Amino acid sequence: MPAWDLVPVSPCSVALALPEKVVTNAELCETLDTTPEWIEEKTGILERRFLESHETVLDLAVESAEKAMAAAGIRARDVDVLVVACTSPDWIMPSLGVSLAERVGIETPRILDLTQHACASSVYGMYTAACLLQEPGLETALVVCAERGSGITDPQERLTRIFFGDAAGAVVLRKTDGADGLLSYDLGHVYSDGVRMPTAWRVDQEVPTSTTPTPRSPYIFMDGNVVLREAMTRVPKSLSEALSLAGVTVDEVSGFAVHQANAKLVRRIGRMAGAAPDRVPVTADTLGNTAAASPLTALWRLADEARTRRGDVIVIGAIGAGFLFGSLVFRLTTDLIAADVPGMTRPGGK
Repeated sequence: MPAWDLVPVSPCSVALALPEKVVTNAELCETLDTTPEWIEEKTGILERRFLESHETVLDLAVESAEKAMAAAGIRARDVDVLVVACTSPDWIMPSLGVSLAERVGIETPRILDLTQHACASSVYGMYTAACLLQEPGLETALVVCAERGSGITDPQERLTRIFFGDAAGAVVLRKTDGADGLLSYDLGHVYSDGVRMPTAWRVDQEVPTSTTPTPRSPYIFMDGNVVLREAMTRVPKSLSEALSLAGVTVDEVSGFAVHQANAKLVRRIGRMAGAAPDRVPVTADTLGNTAAASPLTALWRLADEARTRRGDVIVIGAIGAGFLFGSLVFRLTTDLIAADVPGMTRPGGK
């Protein structure tokens, strides 16, 4: 992949929206054949957030979008490009992007839904937004990643249920002057059916030409060993490739916002990338794997900890969807502002 030599684009705000309902490992174990200690030992996850039955993914998406716009000091009419990513929407149609635009008052017709990028959505969404902003006259993009992970996992299946949580994250990106902003990117893909989730019509439908087993459940399936292997292989290499293209060393990076598959894996990827632990925030311990939104939860943490000042270099990396993966390197042209997130637990429970 090349270094970015188009019109510079840089993020200026990041926001999160979280359900109020906190689900501990002990609560999960009321219906799962496991223990809180086993979950913590294997994943480092202590709790996650679940939407209530009457709450929607759209509610989270709207909240995060409004917070990000307010933090950036823009209004809905200022949004020229809207990219919305979600693999667990309330509806396949109407479009989540159009639904969000209607609720928030965004008028642009440049609306794009990423529906099958899953945990890689934030990287691909921000990259796509940066590309769309190259059109003359466009200045501002809003990228929103929202997921209801609790709705796509089998309540009785411990190998997926323990990981996922619900959340939304949003980022405002703007064109900027000078040579900074997005410096480089690395994108890639490799096919695997180690992660799969069927559409409703596909359940129990025999397809002789299919290379994957006939699905018997509408819920997500993950082969943990495959996911672990691919994440440890692809993400550190992608981070390194993107940094090399940008001409930036690991020590020059203020913070890495990487996909929060689980707390232990995030720390392991940080070590493999050669990054100091304090530069690789972990949010999976209290939020679980929030899929499309997860790198944005880490980006929010970096901003909240004042690691995203003007001139700082930040890196965003993710993998998902069996498998898309990639990394973005930014040198910030302005302070990246973190919108207030009530109840967001800090490291150490503070």
